[in-house]
Amino acid sequence: MEPLLLHADEVEHDVEEQLVRTWRAEQLRRLGLGSVIADAFADRVDWHALADLIERGCSPELALEIVR
Repeated sequence: MEPLLLHADEVEHDVEEQLVRTWRAEQLRRLGLGSVIADAFADRVDWHALADLIERGCSPELALEIVR
């Protein structure tokens, strides 16, 4: 079996995607979502839309239900 070789640009892209995902999860945690939920939805919701709803008075959980 041959070893799997990745090009440097593929590795860099994967690392960048992971950094962005981690940052998005952190934004969701700062908005009041728990770590597990924030990690699960980091790539699935627009955190800006969630922030707008929370700013208008929605709980983080309700805002998440609305934007999903």
